[in-house]
Amino acid sequence: MKRFKIIDKSKNSSYLKPTKLAFITLVFCLLISAIIGIILILIGDFGEIEFKTLGTAATLAGFSIVSLPSLFYLERYRYQFISKFGFISCTFFFSLILLLIWVGEPVGEDIFFKVTATFGIFSFSTNHILLILIAKPVTKFILISQRLTTIAISILALLLLLAIWTIEDMPGFLARITAAISIIVALGTIAVPILTRINTKNI
Repeated sequence: MKRFKIIDKSKNSSYLKPTKLAFITLVFCLLISAIIGIILILIGDFGEIEFKTLGTAATLAGFSIVSLPSLFYLERYRYQFISKFGFISCTFFFSLILLLIWVGEPVGEDIFFKVTATFGIFSFSTNHILLILIAKPVTKFILISQRLTTIAISILALLLLLAIWTIEDMPGFLARITAAISIIVALGTIAVPILTRINTKNI
């Protein structure tokens, strides 16, 4: 019975995990971009197809990078709702970018870009929050910093959505608040993992 469990475990470990697939996609896209870059240098001819291919490779690479936190938690069955939301948002956002690359600007240009920007904000903010949550808070101060950073990311996302859909010219005071929250987000993104690492016993 024990032998059967060991064999079954080895079979499961051979499955291609979503995070590994994302890394493979990233490497493949970087390889395609490098090949196109070399061709451009040697031949000097950069047509529409090359531009679209390079844009597609860059888009898929961006999708692989941005969606990694969602895939990380989906594999571990944690934060399932926000992870699924982050992955779906990434899928829609980068699909719209691919549509723009290969089809061109749509008829309803303004609405299209607003919808694209909305999914972009959803995907980046959600995966940013999941990235912050990867750090394990070993002290109460780190836990508070982690929560404040996630709240700041959420507020920043709401302000950007407000600016996109309701405000054509953002007022000065609102722009200052947005800039201040952006600084808090940047500070928390850097500080939380560093503080976690410093306060971990096995350094």
